[in-house]
Amino acid sequence: MLLRDMTWEEAEEVLKNNVVVIPTGSTEQHGPQNPLGTDHLIAEKLSQELDAVVIPTIPIGISKHHRFFSGTLWVSYESFKSYLMDICMALKHHGVRKILFVNGHGGNTACLMDIALEMKDEDVFVGIYEWWRSLPSEVVKKIYPENSIKYLGHAASAETSLNIFLHPELVKIERAKDVDTVWAPKKFGGTVMYETKEFTDCGVVGFSKDASPEKGKIIFEASLEELKKLVEYIKEMKL
Repeated sequence: MLLRDMTWEEAEEVLKNNVVVIPTGSTEQHGPQNPLGTDHLIAEKLSQELDAVVIPTIPIGISKHHRFFSGTLWVSYESFKSYLMDICMALKHHGVRKILFVNGHGGNTACLMDIALEMKDEDVFVGIYEWWRSLPSEVVKKIYPENSIKYLGHAASAETSLNIFLHPELVKIERAKDVDTVWAPKKFGGTVMYETKEFTDCGVVGFSKDASPEKGKIIFEASLEELKKLVEYIKEMKL
């Protein structure tokens, strides 16, 4: 149920007693092989498969750490939070009491948690779903039996596979890179690298060359199954 396609009368019928989904993501570098819209495109595809009201996707997020790669766009933490809080309050005005962020970008997570806590004071429940955190361990082990962390990183195999499955025309797999690093590598137990450019020259964090549509299909279907369970749980939960 896409809000953008409804009339106001149709929206009036479905908003008050439904979960409203807000897809959020980013427009930022995802290595030389993936489109800049990766995060919000994945979040949008997942959201469109749900039995819930889905509002238009928020395509730009908190991505300043990718700023040294061309095409990356970002807004400040404060702007992102204020914008989404206003959207949540607008939904509350229309009687919505249950909201779910389907988030495709890890840089947004802390801000979304802040929003969820503040909306509690408005008697509105806000949940957060992120596909990479939802994958069951048995699914991860099936696809990546060894050293899975190197395949689940930014623009690495899992994310690239999702793109190949969902938007094959946008992926240039021949440009994929294997970069033996993890996100913000630790030094003596502390984090000293915050800009993506400091630990990857091409934007890939991990191994991406083995990405495939078959892996993407498994990841998408497993993620969607968990997401559907979450939506049903939210529908039934008492506030």
